[in-house]
Amino acid sequence: MTDKRRQILEATLTLCAEDGLQGAATARIAKAAGVANGTLFHHFPSKEVLIQQLYQDIKQRLGAAISEADPALTLKEQVRHYWGQSMVWMIEHPYELKFVLDFFHSPLLSRPLRSQILSDTLRFLPRLLAQGQASGALHPVPPELMLEVCQSQFLACASLFVDKPTLGQDADWQEGAFTLFWSTIARSTHDT
Repeated sequence: MTDKRRQILEATLTLCAEDGLQGAATARIAKAAGVANGTLFHHFPSKEVLIQQLYQDIKQRLGAAISEADPALTLKEQVRHYWGQSMVWMIEHPYELKFVLDFFHSPLLSRPLRSQILSDTLRFLPRLLAQGQASGALHPVPPELMLEVCQSQFLACASLFVDKPTLGQDADWQEGAFTLFWSTIARSTHDT
């Protein structure tokens, strides 16, 4: 990625996190990035493409920060592994979390594009959910519904922990958040 492209993405993230998607006009983004408007549009043909690329960039960085779970672990422990690492990353990157929360339900992010970005950047998630459903450990619901529920619940917990950092550092709160998440997707409370 070029330096100019990275500068534009970082400026977009900052402005979107501080002022929301609507407050981040392309002229303000270009100025904050220290580039001309033409340079911004050279790298990103529209604000929509810029915002989508930022979402994909955040998901790629999150995915790169997560190590593979040991396949010998139970399904629940593998899910806990990914949950915990993802939660730590989101707590450490509050601007990225704020952007994802604002953009998650934006008309700029279609469901098919969101699913595609998720599948491309967090490959473990659809694979692990499919494995859990095939084994009967997870509720047999359509994959799209399962992904929506997982993402929504994860983002709600991450948002709480970013808003109230002492809770995010509390092991009981972290365990409670994971327990609620697991009970939502699992067919039973047994370790699988």
